[in-house]
Amino acid sequence: MRELRDAYIGRVVRGTSFADMGGLWGTVNEKVLVAHAYGASAFTMIDMTPLGHELWQLFESRRQTLRLPTVRCISDDVLLLAEAASCPQFDVVHCAGGLYHVPDPLRFLRALRKMTREFLVLTSVVTATRVQNEYGELRLPAAAALFLPALQAQEGAIVRAYWCRFVGEGALGVTREVTTWRLDDYAPWWWLPTVEALQAMCRAAGFVQQDGGYFWNNNASVQLLSVQTSG
Repeated sequence: MRELRDAYIGRVVRGTSFADMGGLWGTVNEKVLVAHAYGASAFTMIDMTPLGHELWQLFESRRQTLRLPTVRCISDDVLLLAEAASCPQFDVVHCAGGLYHVPDPLRFLRALRKMTREFLVLTSVVTATRVQNEYGELRLPAAAALFLPALQAQEGAIVRAYWCRFVGEGALGVTREVTTWRLDDYAPWWWLPTVEALQAMCRAAGFVQQDGGYFWNNNASVQLLSVQTSG
């Protein structure tokens, strides 16, 4: 069975220009290979990692090994790139793992909107409206998003115990403590939205939901979004 993200990319990418946002993490999680397999015509990788870093070298080695065509590589902060006078645009954009790492998710979604001509495939971790374990119960309305720096003692213990089952101690801000939250620091997890809140944020940023679904034990949601047109 195809991964849901791959299926969505396959539905919209043929003959298009494709950009993968933040795909260097883990290197093998990039979606350029998927876009190529489904017939995209031009490819770009965008990541904050400085050019020359080992991850870029590993990506290039992977590209050559898999005999992929040339991939344009952009090292930049997506927020700044989208707000530049020369903001690049792509027919189809894939972005996974970015939204919950930024202090201002609506600014992030607006940046993705500026760079997307036709379709965005967006993945984010999400929270259920009810989380219960040995530390207690946490209930949220469907419209909510957990702002992780604001978690109180019991709330933090409940969230930490839940996510430790899936990420161990590796999630800064969730299962590992942040001593100082800084607005320029994208390493921690800042937000855990419900899927309803995530979808509403996407609409506010100018996208229309075409499809969506859960994966990773319902801890992540992928949305296939089109660009909202006027009129």
